[in-house]
Amino acid sequence: MSFQQPEWVEARDYQQRAVQSWAEAGGQGVLEMATGTGKTVTSLLTAAHVAEQMDGKMAMVIAVPYQHLVDQWAEDVRDFGGNPILAYESRKNWQERLEGELAEFDLGVRDSLVVITTHTTFASENFQRVLSRVNRDRFMLIADEVHHMGAPHLKESLPEAVQLRLGLSATPERFYDDEGTKELFEYFGEIVYQYGLTEAIKNGALCEYYYIPHVVELTEDESQEYLKLSRKIARLASRSGGDLGDTDLQDNKDLQFALFKRARLIGTAERKIERLVDLLQQEDEVKHTLVYCGDGTVEGEIKDRMRRHVDATETTLRADLGLRAERFTADESRDERQDLLARFEAGDIQALVAIRCLDEGVDVPATRTAYMLASSSNPRQFVQRRGRILRQHPGKHHAVIHDFVVAPLVEIRNSATVDEALFTTERNLVRRELERVNLFAEAARNHPDADVNGIPTDAGAIGSLKREFNLRQM
Repeated sequence: MSFQQPEWVEARDYQQRAVQSWAEAGGQGVLEMATGTGKTVTSLLTAAHVAEQMDGKMAMVIAVPYQHLVDQWAEDVRDFGGNPILAYESRKNWQERLEGELAEFDLGVRDSLVVITTHTTFASENFQRVLSRVNRDRFMLIADEVHHMGAPHLKESLPEAVQLRLGLSATPERFYDDEGTKELFEYFGEIVYQYGLTEAIKNGALCEYYYIPHVVELTEDESQEYLKLSRKIARLASRSGGDLGDTDLQDNKDLQFALFKRARLIGTAERKIERLVDLLQQEDEVKHTLVYCGDGTVEGEIKDRMRRHVDATETTLRADLGLRAERFTADESRDERQDLLARFEAGDIQALVAIRCLDEGVDVPATRTAYMLASSSNPRQFVQRRGRILRQHPGKHHAVIHDFVVAPLVEIRNSATVDEALFTTERNLVRRELERVNLFAEAARNHPDADVNGIPTDAGAIGSLKREFNLRQM
């Protein structure tokens, strides 16, 4: 059976435009499409177009960042008539079948060959050796979350002889890696089609949302620790020959560690869980709720005993609020995660408490309310998270996103007015937080007015921060 578009799959207008744009670009390019708008199906529609042009005879490799995405892609590929080889983990599970079907394809007794693999396996020596034998004239490469492929250990594995190249991502540019981004586009081609969040919401591909930022102040100890780390970071960056943005972090482990500690400090700020409890207590009913935590630790009930932020949050929701809350982390097996998602969708679980496992590729369309306790400074993370929350689901008319914006303790901010270095450090913290606020707010249903339909908000506090740190233009 050849690879083709099934009769029951009706391409949306924007998906048809994406396929056409890629074809007109000569069979190379990147589709920049908002999370939740159907990048997977769009890419398979593109592959079906290619197969049609080649009389159904085509070999295709789909490279994805994580193992669970291999399984998700496989379901869609089967809908298009493919019988994919799933190449990950031990090569004993896939290499013999791949070599056999490749030989059949080369002899003409097999019309199509579809391999779905992880980025790690794709770059492995064994996979590259098999890949070198594929007929390049009838070969297509699809890279999901293509921004990953700009990493040094992955971009070296990209086959130059392959001409049909399709990259997919909601955020294709690599954060703090201009050179990697440039090389990525040089290989896959430029962005040939964009389908942004605002347009997706307008067309009904994603649901509308309310965005509610909440200012959470660091404690005095946290503010002082943040300042200490920031001064250390400035010294280390200076020794490396310039500003932080000009510093090669890969060659400066001390600077990496200081940045890591500061990010964790912000992500696990003590008052975040307190504010979360206050907000949940105001809800008439808690259901289909997602909580994103920091990946650091917080002090436990027993002095000097630390607990992971996600564990402390889950325990608080269970013990203090009596909620049916469960963790969703890398510690849970694949089967356990699937069970958690099914129970969450059914309403048996009221709240999922996650770290980063829901950032890319995991569908949680039932989510109605999300609490962002922690976000990295990388825009890709919160763009991905927002897209997951806005996926359409039966009975879901809109979503609500609560964002916890970290600010220095007001007493520390007041002292900053007489300490230029301190003021600059804290201003940079507020600026980074407000950049995320601006991005989330611009497409929200309640933008620019942050108090719609009686939804509580700290918009006034956000405005005060802007004025206090002279960030009014944000």
